[in-house]
Amino acid sequence: MENENPTRGLQRAGNYIHEHFESLFILVTLVAVVLINFFTSQKLAFLDFFFLPIILAGYYLGQRKAVMGAVLSLLYIVLYVVYSPESFITDTTTMTLYLRVASWGGFLILSGAVVGGLHGRLKIEMDASHVLVKNLSASQQELHRANEALEERSKNLEVQTQELQESKRSIEMLKTKVEETLYATMDSSVAKLVIEGRLRDEKREVSVMFADIVGFTSYSEEHPPEVVISELNRYLRAVEPILLSYRGHIDKYMGDAIMCEFGAPEDYETYRLHGVIAGLKLQEHVKKANYPWQLRVGIASGSTITGLIGTKRRTYTAIGDSVNTASRLERSCSPGSVLIDRYTNDGICHFIETRRKLELTKDSNAASKERELEEILVRLKDNDDGAAEHYEAGQIYLSLGEPAEALSHFGRALQRNRENDKYKLAYAEAGIQVSEQEGITIRGKRNRVEAYEVIKLKDTFQDRKKIPQTFYNDFKFVENLIQIPADVTLPVEVLDGSIGHSKVVAILSYALAGQLDVPETEKMNILQAGFAADIGKEIVPYHLLHRRGSLTPREMLLVQQHPMESTRLLKTMGYTQDSVIQMVLHSHEHFNGSGYPNGLSGNAIPIGSRVIAVADAYDALTSRRPHRDAWERSAALTELQYGVERGLYDPEVVQTLVGLVGGAS
Repeated sequence: MENENPTRGLQRAGNYIHEHFESLFILVTLVAVVLINFFTSQKLAFLDFFFLPIILAGYYLGQRKAVMGAVLSLLYIVLYVVYSPESFITDTTTMTLYLRVASWGGFLILSGAVVGGLHGRLKIEMDASHVLVKNLSASQQELHRANEALEERSKNLEVQTQELQESKRSIEMLKTKVEETLYATMDSSVAKLVIEGRLRDEKREVSVMFADIVGFTSYSEEHPPEVVISELNRYLRAVEPILLSYRGHIDKYMGDAIMCEFGAPEDYETYRLHGVIAGLKLQEHVKKANYPWQLRVGIASGSTITGLIGTKRRTYTAIGDSVNTASRLERSCSPGSVLIDRYTNDGICHFIETRRKLELTKDSNAASKERELEEILVRLKDNDDGAAEHYEAGQIYLSLGEPAEALSHFGRALQRNRENDKYKLAYAEAGIQVSEQEGITIRGKRNRVEAYEVIKLKDTFQDRKKIPQTFYNDFKFVENLIQIPADVTLPVEVLDGSIGHSKVVAILSYALAGQLDVPETEKMNILQAGFAADIGKEIVPYHLLHRRGSLTPREMLLVQQHPMESTRLLKTMGYTQDSVIQMVLHSHEHFNGSGYPNGLSGNAIPIGSRVIAVADAYDALTSRRPHRDAWERSAALTELQYGVERGLYDPEVVQTLVGLVGGAS
């Protein structure tokens, strides 16, 4: 309290002076005039004293009152000067005194005006600042209240967010359970289409496979249940990836048997090829895995109805005569073999070697005719000019209810003997039956089924129209140097019917690299890169792989992405050697740099990539595709040379290829 009293006294004094400054100013001025004029002899020396109250007046009272105070002071002094000029005269004249007092008075008035003006401005700014401070204080209070409300809302939002996150987790867990349930009961492709709402009931061409274990019943009776189930699951764990890698839809398990469709629910033009190669790979696996049983595989193709059947428990399946035919083929198949029908064989015979078997019939009395027909067809295979053999084959086909086949053989007999009336009558009769049958026959609904046993994949490197004998003799050893398994590229080659393409490109690339004096280590890298260059094609929409016309710019960009996918797949498989990766990445770039955005050009493209590009184009041209026939070797080489003129290929590499295969026999 003792320390606070002096402070309060000073504050009160200051407030009093501020409130009564004008009166005090006049009083001080009068006192100063009296003191100066009555008590000092050097009055001029004390004139500057008046600047102090005028400046203070300008600060506290404002410009107007400061000027008035200055004028008042000037009047006081002038009166004194007039009244007693001798009091101010020292060594100057009266006129000089007046001038000096006048100049002093002017400066005094000017000082009051300037200080008062500055104070006015300062006061305005201070008032404005005071308003701003007041507004700012109000804004801060509002901001504080808003912040408190926001914090409250944030707390509520956090609670709501936690509730939403918990709801989201619950929904995701439920979705995961539903998807797991769907994937456990359906094929993944079907489950995906069901979830996306894109699965339709429709009629489409598919290949149906039945794969059944031979002697599983007796095996299960002779072994404990846990052993039987363990072995069966070991078998299924191995065969499921095989079927899925060839785009098969696993329809159902029937004990130890599997029903599978190819070409549904996703449509593939090469569905028959998918199914047959999958069947071959199943048999190949069973033989290598040392299972205590063998496998029978039957495949039939044709028009079926596909869709979801059932009410509460639904399954995606195929319905049609092809399903029954595939089952019959499986039951008639020898253990360890794959048996297919004729329509399936027609779709795969260019890629897979098959052997015609006796027809499967529902009439056991026709077995002898089947054997007789088989003998005649064997004779015709050795000598197709026999008119009598064609006539006999036609008669048997007629008796078996196959007038179309009979008509074909009768026509061949007539071509060889146009004067034979018997042949003419038989041809006419078969023609009438074909016309009658066209109105009532539905494909696949036949008593007879022509069966073909699948032998093996054809070796495209053995194609002498593409690969000359001398080249084959010189480079057949190279196949054994390829380190990447064939099963890596085969599922991709099936997509567009380019079976064997990877092997031919790899061997051609190795040979070209040798002719170009590439070091041995790099030749081996080129061999591996050439074999794996196209494994990324699986990301290209399958309808683009079979496009007969030109591609749009957008579609071309999709196709151009597959080299990057090839490199990604190579890395996931453990092939991380940078030189191989770079060869694959640039293996489809044009020599002039066109075609690929930000592509390399000329010799900046790795030599391995330039070699692979030429080998790839040559094999693609000289190979049959589902939508076109193979080109002749000379025509393919001419097209490559034309590609050099357009800047697509390295001229030296193309010329080297011409030297390797162009003039060889």
